[in-house]
Amino acid sequence: MTSGSGTLAGRIAIVTGGAAGLGKAIVEDLARRKAAVLIADRDAAAARRLEQQVAAAGQIATAVETDVTDPASLEAMLGAAVDRFGRVDMLVNNAGVLGPLLPLWETTDADVARVYEINVRSVFTCTRLVARHMMERRSGAIVTIASVAGKDGPRNASIYGSSKAAVIGLTKSWGKELAPYGVRVNCVSPALIEATGMRSEMPDEYSSDSASRIPLGRLARAEEVASIVAFLLSDEASFVTGACYDASGGRASY
Repeated sequence: MTSGSGTLAGRIAIVTGGAAGLGKAIVEDLARRKAAVLIADRDAAAARRLEQQVAAAGQIATAVETDVTDPASLEAMLGAAVDRFGRVDMLVNNAGVLGPLLPLWETTDADVARVYEINVRSVFTCTRLVARHMMERRSGAIVTIASVAGKDGPRNASIYGSSKAAVIGLTKSWGKELAPYGVRVNCVSPALIEATGMRSEMPDEYSSDSASRIPLGRLARAEEVASIVAFLLSDEASFVTGACYDASGGRASY
């Protein structure tokens, strides 16, 4: 599926961390597919710029300043989506953080708490809120961004890798729990994506090593991952739930 090729006309989406990097690519892709998108991001100025960009292309988006670590902010995000669009059909849990790349003996409890707060706890809170809304309507699709790191456990990335392994695990549980309500839950596990903030957080040596372990010989492009997200949100994936889709260029071993 090429980016923007399939329609999601009339659907309403929330994308957390939607103002930059992979989140921005997902917003742009969904908008091209005719979905209306709420861009939830703590960087309000960047979210508004993307809203204006989407509007200039004749598409629909609205920016909402959102701190995914604050339950009240997430409740306000959902309320803003319902007030603006009347409902939410799709949720993309994209907001995440890499955290420190350190061996176990150099990590701290504060390091673990910060990464898990954003990558795991906020996904529980956000999904719980939006899932309840979807359950009432007996319809919805949820995609969370995991990582190949959650499958292969890279050296010096035990905090990040284990947080993304948690995302894969919760996806499988929620897929089973929400299926009776017509709500599908999946995740995507990319390898390192070029031109994103997460890559810029890595030392060059670590980034190069990550790239060298991708059999296809290059980094993922954000639009490639966005296309998989759109597929999983679409009716084309109507029989897919509780799944983890790789976008790893062959790096994932299972």
